[in-house]
Amino acid sequence: MNQTRYAVVARDLMEGISNGRYPVGSLLPTEFELCELYEVSRHTVRAAITQLQNQGMVSRRKRVGTRVEAATPSGGYSQSLASVADLVHVAETHIRDVQQVEHFVVDIAQARRLGLEPGSHCFCMSSIKVDVGQRHAPLCWTDVYADEVYASVIPLAQECPGELIAALIEREFGRRIDAVDQQVRPVQLNADLATRLNAAAGLLGLNIIRQYRDDQGGLIAVSETVYPDDRFTLVMQMKREKRGSAQEL
Repeated sequence: MNQTRYAVVARDLMEGISNGRYPVGSLLPTEFELCELYEVSRHTVRAAITQLQNQGMVSRRKRVGTRVEAATPSGGYSQSLASVADLVHVAETHIRDVQQVEHFVVDIAQARRLGLEPGSHCFCMSSIKVDVGQRHAPLCWTDVYADEVYASVIPLAQECPGELIAALIEREFGRRIDAVDQQVRPVQLNADLATRLNAAAGLLGLNIIRQYRDDQGGLIAVSETVYPDDRFTLVMQMKREKRGSAQEL
């Protein structure tokens, strides 16, 4: 199963729609033309188009084609994530506006909630994230936690607002991100966070905790992000594995 391939096609089509290459009201190229353009199968193209449909950007009709309905995803920001590479791309479209940095010793409650080591010395960088194309509208609040030994990436994170902090640690310290464990749960926005995100206090939100791990399962960094419920949609696809062959979507 090659999820990354259809995610790349979907991402390029989204960019083409947002920059006017495929204007609202126009038709996308046919499936056959997209297969030739991206050198992929019809399954891959159809999976990519389905992602755009899920985000309200296109509609499909028999004997008509795929029509562009909107230049941006509906209902806030949508992420189609299938790999670490997709997370890196999302970071490139989100700009980090650092609000504060704290240095602390991890207590038991933090260790249980985030997967950190109790008693370890860590830093937390708190930021408001905005979409690169809509910098006036805050998308989410993100806290990134990492061991104090990686504190030298703090100024780099401020200089490179479009790079994942975990990716900066990977680059500077040679710790390769092999897997990302993700937990998603609903939360209620408190008054302070709602004010920072230009949202209503008490509004439901989405809390996402991601643990970035190396190939031995060692923790590199942890991020905790809160989105108001109208600014985030996570699009995923699962497919049954078939023994003896690799199935491309």
